Amino acid sequence: MAPRVVDTDVFAIIDTSLTDIDVFINTAHRMTDGYLASADLDEETLTDIERYLSAHVLSVQDMRTKSVGVDVLSESYQGQWGFGLKGTSYGQMAILLDTSGTLGKIAERGYPKGKPSMSVLNYLP
Repeated sequence: MAPRVVDTDVFAIIDTSLTDIDVFINTAHRMTDGYLASADLDEETLTDIERYLSAHVLSVQDMRTKSVGVDVLSESYQGQWGFGLKGTSYGQMAILLDTSGTLGKIAERGYPKGKPSMSVLNYLP
């Protein structure tokens, strides 16, 4: 089955300098069909979800960041996000559109062994 959305559908919700986004649309299509095939959602809802998943996958490649800074100290951020589908506002919208709760459950699973963590070691000379 062909994707439910085309590039102009995705460009309507995301601003990007990328012009060939078929790979992102195809990935989102496989995600939509793979995760939601038995979710009993109507075709219009699946189309909306696929549009937002396309933008989500695209934005992982073409990051949406803002920069804030004072003098030499600055920070770039995308907002207060999580991991996976919660990592972009587009993924979050796809979760909201999925009334079956399937994408929300996938987003909650996170990493298999819990949330990632980072330690900083302080080496003194």
